[in-house]
Parts: sequence; C-alpha cells; structure tokens
Amino acid sequence: MTHTESIPIDESPLHLKKVSRIKHIILQKYLPSWTRILGSWNKRLCYFDCYAGPGIYEFEGKPVDGSPIIAVRTAKDYLTSNMGNELVLFFVEKDKKHQVSLGKELGKCGPYEQGLRIHLMSEDAREFVSGLLDQVPNLAPSFFMVDPYGHPLSIPILNKILKRPITEALINFMFYRINMDASNPKVQHHLDEMFGDDDWRKQDFLKESGNVREEGFLQYFLSKINAKYKFFFRIRFDSEDCVSSGRTKYYLVHASNHPKAVLLMKEVMWPLGDDEGLFDFSGRRQGVLFSPSPQEEDLQNFLTQRYHGKKIPFDTLREETWDLPFIEKQYRSAIKKMRNENLLAINPVTSKTDRGLKGQDLVLFY
Repeated sequence: MTHTESIPIDESPLHLKKVSRIKHIILQKYLPSWTRILGSWNKRLCYFDCYAGPGIYEFEGKPVDGSPIIAVRTAKDYLTSNMGNELVLFFVEKDKKHQVSLGKELGKCGPYEQGLRIHLMSEDAREFVSGLLDQVPNLAPSFFMVDPYGHPLSIPILNKILKRPITEALINFMFYRINMDASNPKVQHHLDEMFGDDDWRKQDFLKESGNVREEGFLQYFLSKINAKYKFFFRIRFDSEDCVSSGRTKYYLVHASNHPKAVLLMKEVMWPLGDDEGLFDFSGRRQGVLFSPSPQEEDLQNFLTQRYHGKKIPFDTLREETWDLPFIEKQYRSAIKKMRNENLLAINPVTSKTDRGLKGQDLVLFY
C-alpha cells in the first residue's frame, strides 16, 4: 500500500445523501457475483476506483463504507473461498485529506488475505490510467469506477479501457452539472475535454429543453462510449437537495461487452428504483396507488410478436432482449404462462425436467 503524508483532518465522516448511497449499494451487490463468475476461470482480477474518496461516510447518523472499503470486503470474502487467486485493487485519490482518511479505513480492514494487493495512488486519475494503459498491454479482467467529468477521465481514455478484453465500467454521468455547463461559455471547455472534441457543440438537442434535451444529451453520451452494452440507471435529486425531485441529478451507466455482464447488472439494479423495474431512484419511495412498473403481460406480448414461429435457447432470448426492463424470473414466469396457454413449447436441454427453464433450454414459439 502506498503511504500518504501525515496531515491533520476532520475526524467526522462526510455526509452521504440517499442518491449517492445508491451507487455504493449497486457496487456492493454487483462485485461479489463479478468476482465469483470471472474468478472461476481467471486467477487474477483487477478493480480500479478512479475517484476513491475518503473510504467512510455518515449516512442517516451511522458510518457506512465508501466504495474502496466495499471492494476490499468483497475481495477478502472472494479470496477466502479462492485461495491461490489474486485480486489487485487500485484506489486513485488526489485529495490529501481523503487519502489519509482512506488509508486509516484500509488499515482497519486488515489483516489482508494472501493474494490481495492494494495500491492507494496519490495521482490524477486521467494521468494514472493513461500511463497504465500505455505501460501494460494486457490487463487482467477488470472493473472500473469512472467519473468522466467531476474527476476527469475522458471518453477517449474510457474507450481505451473498454477495448481491453473482459473489462467493464460503472460510469457516473453527471447530467445536471454537465447540462448547466453546456450553456456556459466560460466552462464549455470542460465538456470538450470529457468528449475529447467539440463535436457536442453542434448537436441539435442543445436547441431543445426539458426531457427532449435530456434524452438527446444522454443518447449522445452513450453513443460515444464504445461498448456493446450500455445500461443506465437514473438518479434524481432527493429531499436534501435544493432542486426539484423530478429533475435528474446523474445517471449511472454500466458499460460492458459481454451479455452476461449486462444481465447481471440489470438483476442488481432492477429492485433498487423508486418502483421495481423503473431503474429510476429519488430516495422517496413511499408506496404508490398505481405502479408504473413494466408488467409481465407487456413482456409476453413483445416475445410473441418478435419470436413468432421461431425457436431459441432461453439464455440467448434474454441476451437478445437485454435492454428490456425485465429480469430472469419474469422471463421464466412469462414463458411458462405462455406454455400453459399453448402459445409455445419448451424442450429441456440444460434442465433435467420440463418443469425447469434455464440455460440452453429451447423455447419454441408457435
């Protein structure tokens, strides 16, 4: 571990809002499965937190782990069950106070299992990652936490990351701030740096307002990320912010090139919105009279229209429709109901009986 110089800091943890906490919850739920799946056929894995922070926060009056400590706890559990494997964690944090705080929190996590390597880097994330990519031709399977605006790691660099095999990223797209800065000539150069050029200035969505402008901006941002799968989760302002809760604060974008990665992230994100399947969080979930969640009937209708007269393995069907707001249990339920209504048949391949439905089981649509 890289040591940081001793400087006085305020011992009180920074306050964490609900809309920031959700990012940590997603990471906490995703990383264990990521390490288990990739670690089953890779001896070495890497995790990069490009804006590591202080390692601890105050949330609802109690201390909670920051993303680096979540990663360390996940790594310890993984290596306890996978002796002989290696997990390398890189925490990039330029702020001196955050470095010292994070160093203390990392110290509390010891002793470290054999195979756990931790590097606390006092560097600019852009310079560190750029140098790493130039020096290391082949990374082990890696997961990156990235903020391309607040902690500049430009999209061209992000795309270099995603070109590496079995590499994925959770990207913080700070829409509210970026949208404000796009209209301010004094800071528009920050967007040039993020995108790597000034082509964004010529886009028609900048002439629009409200939801049309937001959707255009989001889709333009996604179009610049060179990954096959880009799944996003909308985060709105919560009651602690002095902004209407209906407005978007930021988007979390999961970028990957493998269908199993996006399907896993969708499973993680699905129950965390204000209502299940919305992928939209404001921290104000209080129950609703009528749920706007996508309904299983919608999935049945879609599958009937798209796959009429075709046969397809269950997993392949889910991969081809990865961008629908439904998860595995809903696909399974919808398909079994359709079988009961004689709309399709299921031929077991992976399952041992016709009551199961998974993997390569064939679904034959009439």
